[in-house]
Amino acid sequence: MQRILITGATGQIGSELTRSLRAKYGGDNVIAAGHRRDLSQDAIESGPHMRLDVRDRAVLRDTVVKYKVATIYHLASLLSATAED
Repeated sequence: MQRILITGATGQIGSELTRSLRAKYGGDNVIAAGHRRDLSQDAIESGPHMRLDVRDRAVLRDTVVKYKVATIYHLASLLSATAED
C-alpha cells in the first residue's frame, strides 16, 4: 500500500483525520506530521510521526521519497472553524 502524509496532524481536523485513516489503512501507512505543537500520545504510539515544516521543500521532498508517499492531506495552518465553513 502506498502511504499517506498528513501535515497539520496536531490540529483538530488533522488529529481526527490521522486517527480515522490509520483505522482504515493501518498505522504504518499514515504519517502524522506536525510543526509547532507536539503530537498526541495516541498519534505517536499508533504510527510513524515527525516534526515537519512544510515550507522546507527539501525536507518535504525527502519525506515523500523516504516513506513512498502517494497522497498528502495538507492541513497545516488551517483553522478548524474557518476550514469547516
